[in-house]
Amino acid sequence: MFNLTHVEWIFRIVLSGFLGAIIGYERHSKSKEAGVRTHAIVALGSCLMMILSKYGFADAEHFDAARVAAQVVSGIGFLGAGIIFVRHDTVQGLTTAAGIWTTSGIGLAIGAGLYVIGVTGAVLVVLIQVLFQSHLLVNAPRTTVRLLLRLNKNVPIKNITREFHNYGYTITENRVSPDPKDPESWALHVEATTLKNVEPAKLLNDLEHVSFIREIEIEE
Repeated sequence: MFNLTHVEWIFRIVLSGFLGAIIGYERHSKSKEAGVRTHAIVALGSCLMMILSKYGFADAEHFDAARVAAQVVSGIGFLGAGIIFVRHDTVQGLTTAAGIWTTSGIGLAIGAGLYVIGVTGAVLVVLIQVLFQSHLLVNAPRTTVRLLLRLNKNVPIKNITREFHNYGYTITENRVSPDPKDPESWALHVEATTLKNVEPAKLLNDLEHVSFIREIEIEE
């Protein structure tokens, strides 16, 4: 029979999916591999497993209400393992994988009826992702510039990182794709940060002297 208890369970599932989608949207805005759908499904699924764990075996004489839910924490690791990878000597996906693991915890909290804990966790995850990514809380004041670099395919990303570091810049994001203009080049999309009193034009002027960079331009 459908009753008010079922309504509350449905509310928990919907709320979990919504909180997961918020976290996923922040990752999607940074062009990360796991976005809105992945985070929403992870949170929703974790909530579903928690509800099942708490209430699905109530008709059994002896049951452990934490048994199914406990497996979510360890089982969600296979998603994180699929997101973490090494590209051009650079490890990527660690933050997104940690976010997915935490999102599963948020879903479990909501599924258990701990609404304040779940919502607080979601808010904190988004704040950490946004604030520390944009360097609002560390190494302030800084400014950010997005660049498109066209370079030879055989150039390791660590060489690019070293060149930026030599000129006082830090790469916070990078994404590599084939260059549609030249099949012999890579198109490297970079987000670099530096002190606010350093003009982006100076960075372009500095990098123009790097031999393996074929072309450089500022992205909007």
